[in-house]
Amino acid sequence: MHVHLAFAGREPDPTLNTVKAIPNAIDRVILLYSISEDRAYEKTTEALKKKLGEMGYACESKVIKPFDFLNIVDTIYDVYEKYSEDDRKAKFSVDITNGTNLMSAAACNTAFFMNSEVYYMMDRRKFEDKPLGDLLVTIPSPKIPDVKHLGELSLNMLRFIAEEQDLRHEVCNADVARQFDMKPQAVMYHINRLLDAGVIELVDAYTPKGKIDKRRKAIRIKREGRFVLRWT
Repeated sequence: MHVHLAFAGREPDPTLNTVKAIPNAIDRVILLYSISEDRAYEKTTEALKKKLGEMGYACESKVIKPFDFLNIVDTIYDVYEKYSEDDRKAKFSVDITNGTNLMSAAACNTAFFMNSEVYYMMDRRKFEDKPLGDLLVTIPSPKIPDVKHLGELSLNMLRFIAEEQDLRHEVCNADVARQFDMKPQAVMYHINRLLDAGVIELVDAYTPKGKIDKRRKAIRIKREGRFVLRWT
């Protein structure tokens, strides 16, 4: 299943153009809209639901608070949790074409944890001679694991590695085992989970004399790991 989320703007065309241009088949579209005095976004959402339904897409809508960062994050993440529980292989994408800066920032941040693609559709009125596919911009983003699936113990180990690294201390498997009073073999299970998640990496370890120690590897947190810790 491919679930696509999009902010509804004042006109339906940008959202429709993105849906048409995305290379992977979409199964369901979730429209996010805010309430305004002139009901412009509600009207666009109603028009989009009708048009997308005619095009064969399952479609639903959710209200967001445009100036509440956490509300936007929670709304998007609720969609992710709902459909990833139904289908663990579900894929997600987010269209930020119509979002304000704050809405786009919230969507991009949440997209990291959803491992989803982020899209922006350029204004077709300025490039009428170009096909939609050429106007669709994919926003590059690091792929962040689902924190809930990592587990609390693995996250605590990640925090320890980050704290030691900040103190310029070299951290190896034995150091983590000592800190958590576990056998090195048991610790390796969690280290491998963090490696698979892409939040740490193994680098050369050094002896007290500054030579490479071929018997062990040091653990270093990556920027993706820092991102996870900021969110947790």
